[in-house]
Amino acid sequence: MFSINYNTINDVFMIRFPELTSLCEEQINLWGSKDIPPHCFLGDVLNGYITELLRINSDKQQINKIFKFYEEMANSNDEYIKNLLQVTLLEYLWDEDMVFNNALKYMQLKTKEINREIALYLKPPLS
Repeated sequence: MFSINYNTINDVFMIRFPELTSLCEEQINLWGSKDIPPHCFLGDVLNGYITELLRINSDKQQINKIFKFYEEMANSNDEYIKNLLQVTLLEYLWDEDMVFNNALKYMQLKTKEINREIALYLKPPLS
């Protein structure tokens, strides 16, 4: 098992998700290099993909696999990884109610904690 840190996250992701090789290669070709900032790489590869999975909500095995990866990121000691999860991946799920509500069903403990932090600034309480 590879350790997740900000410098290795793109490579770890490509190893863990070989089924997304074509999406990863597309980003590498667009950038002209494998040296893509993780916020850009994972955002461009995962956000549209997970959103579509959550809209349809039938490939529960793949959705669970992604949210297990998110939970691993949430438990990381690397604050850059937690920021990547919060700002790039989880905030994106707030754009559509159906996607967001389906995502909540797959979130594990630490991912939910980070999601609650997002709620403090994306959905401020009414005054």
